[in-house]
Amino acid sequence: MTGPAAARGAPRLRLAQLLRLAVQDLWHERWLAACAACVLAATLAPLWTLWGLERGVIGTLIERQDRDPLMRELVPAATGANRFDAAWFERVRRWPEVGFVLPTIRAAAALVELYSDTANAPVTLELRGTAPNDPLLGGGVPPTGRGLVLSDEAARRLNVKAGQALTIPLAREREGRSERAALAVTVAGVLPLAVSDGSSALAAPPLLEAIESWRDGYRVEGFGDAGSGPPPVREVHPLFRLYAVSIRDVETLAARLEAEGVSTHTRAREIASTLGLQRNLRTVLGLVAAITLAGAVVALSALQIANVRRKRREYALLKLTGHGRPWLIALPCASAVAVALGGSLLALLVYALAAAAINTYFAAHLAAGEAAVRLGAGGVAAGSLAAVIISMLPALWGGWRASNVEAADELRDH
Repeated sequence: MTGPAAARGAPRLRLAQLLRLAVQDLWHERWLAACAACVLAATLAPLWTLWGLERGVIGTLIERQDRDPLMRELVPAATGANRFDAAWFERVRRWPEVGFVLPTIRAAAALVELYSDTANAPVTLELRGTAPNDPLLGGGVPPTGRGLVLSDEAARRLNVKAGQALTIPLAREREGRSERAALAVTVAGVLPLAVSDGSSALAAPPLLEAIESWRDGYRVEGFGDAGSGPPPVREVHPLFRLYAVSIRDVETLAARLEAEGVSTHTRAREIASTLGLQRNLRTVLGLVAAITLAGAVVALSALQIANVRRKRREYALLKLTGHGRPWLIALPCASAVAVALGGSLLALLVYALAAAAINTYFAAHLAAGEAAVRLGAGGVAAGSLAAVIISMLPALWGGWRASNVEAADELRDH
């Protein structure tokens, strides 16, 4: 075959010859190849296990904090100096760090007593406004009208469950007279213990505003006929409920509010401790990985040097038969890739056994879907790529040395 067809066929033939010779060489040196694969497995398996522990233990801790709305909450300082209008809430709602924001009433006006026929004593708690997408509701439907969603502690102390009736007694002083009202409410639901912060209850914002207006002396429908007239249209709010999208956004969001003169209380110290632990652990893992990979490169380089010295005559014959420098370099590289993939598979098997043992040991401390050791496909791919790279580096160097063999001198010496 001559002409263009031969030119197209030659590269395919030479590639097939290269792969065939690499396979035959691996089989001939199978014990040495197995040792190289074990070196890689001994390097990758511990690193994958440590990496999986970091992603599992620390990752699970961070995910738990991210799922906990109380960790992402920013509580405004109740100084009474700030006023927030609708434009402010609309602007803050568009900030990328904000997951939920809602205006609420004064802290003093939000404190109420709840009476239940099934409890021996009333419970004093804070009423908090709620709306769709409230993190505390966990995707549930917010209460409407006179419905309340109680915290777990409040429901336990009142000995009530969803559907039961409660009473909120109210009192105020107006024009030298004491006035009282009794507000009948219903338990619309109970918050899970994980998102309950003491004794509190979620209510629709109109109910909170009605209670605050009545306590301010105004006449409110459903609270009796007494009062100094209908409440004015509410244009500003003294406080708000605010949650960040992630715990990583809490510090940034607090600083952004502080720049506007709004002080908030957060759990930034707990969050910083967790994120700092993750950063420090990743630094340590990086140092361990660098030392381990360097050791693997040295070991594989020693094997490659010994391999080239033993096969100088074979490389001389290949060079004498017309195989150029690229081909001679590609031959040990092809073998190195095969060894790297074999070592990666062996390392993955060892990692899987170690991960299963560790996860089984910690199973009692983990929730559904959590793992103490967790390594995704990206981690496996990155480790396998690292194995190929650290195998290729000494192979490239060894192939370069092999391509510099003087065929005539080498064959004459033999």
